[in-house]
Amino acid sequence: MAPTLQRYIILALLIAIAAAAWTLLVWQQMGMDADMRMEMYALTMGMKAPLFLAIWMIMMIAMMFPTAASMILTFHEVQAGKQSRGETFVSSWVFVAGYMLVWGVMGVIAFAGAAGAEMLAGHVGLSAATAARIGGALLMIGGAYQLSPLKDLCLAKCRTPIGFILTSW
Repeated sequence: MAPTLQRYIILALLIAIAAAAWTLLVWQQMGMDADMRMEMYALTMGMKAPLFLAIWMIMMIAMMFPTAASMILTFHEVQAGKQSRGETFVSSWVFVAGYMLVWGVMGVIAFAGAAGAEMLAGHVGLSAATAARIGGALLMIGGAYQLSPLKDLCLAKCRTPIGFILTSW
């Protein structure tokens, strides 16, 4: 198969997966009744771990597509070049699976943290107002990171994936 055709197939699959993820997110929101919306104020939104993680992965695919697609396509081109020269290469699906695995592990960590925070809040009788203040403080910390030199340092390393792919894969 020609490299250009492979690139179009990979891009089409990525777009189809992202479109399916966005469709599922919208469909789930439309199917909620008032009682379910009340549970959304809880950190785990009243979900058990498997459902939380499934929705986490769907959200990740839908939201990370713009940045991930570029990286996956670049990875594929580099690996196709290695394969054509007879060098050792890694299939694109392995790269995508690793990417998904990392985000899946982050989902497990997020669920564990949210479930732990809910349990702790229940034991100490945390009020909704206090929980809102904690949430606001976390948002302020995230905002401070956005304006920090640390973010610029991180972006300098990951703004374009080609350097990482050429040196690490």
